[in-house]
Amino acid sequence: MEKSLQQRLIGAILLVALGVIFIPVLLDGSGFKSRHSRSIEMPPEPEYPPLSEIKLKPVEPAEVTKKPVKDKLVIVASQTAKTKPEKKTELNKSLKAFALQVSTVKVKDNAYKLRDKLRKAGYTAYVETYHKGGQPVYRVRIGPELDRARLEKMKQRIKQEQGLDGFIVNHP
Repeated sequence: MEKSLQQRLIGAILLVALGVIFIPVLLDGSGFKSRHSRSIEMPPEPEYPPLSEIKLKPVEPAEVTKKPVKDKLVIVASQTAKTKPEKKTELNKSLKAFALQVSTVKVKDNAYKLRDKLRKAGYTAYVETYHKGGQPVYRVRIGPELDRARLEKMKQRIKQEQGLDGFIVNHP
């Protein structure tokens, strides 16, 4: 037989075999329901009353007091006494936090410059203000941390990198 005739016969046999296998699968009708009819159940639409019928309790305004503070006027809003007092929860007394105090200065700008320098170096630094003899004093601290050993390592690293010799204090 000629080669082209053999190729045609093999192709015809393959087409018939594929038809025998796949035509019953496509025409049996089993996929019709899954493709065309799906039942989706929606909950009924909730009924809301018209906005004109809704009655709200009036909100009492907060009392506003004005307090002068060194050339500035601070407005403080306080809530009325009708609100329920919050329940106080007991804190875990065994949990202690520590901070690394790296500097104590009297000039506010110097404290904040050092804080910003430490923050740029990747430390969580903050400034704490307290009054000593009527004068404000600014403490520059890093932390807080729950692990004192971690602060000990940080203390050594800051001494090497920044040249600051600090000490560990309880937080807050």
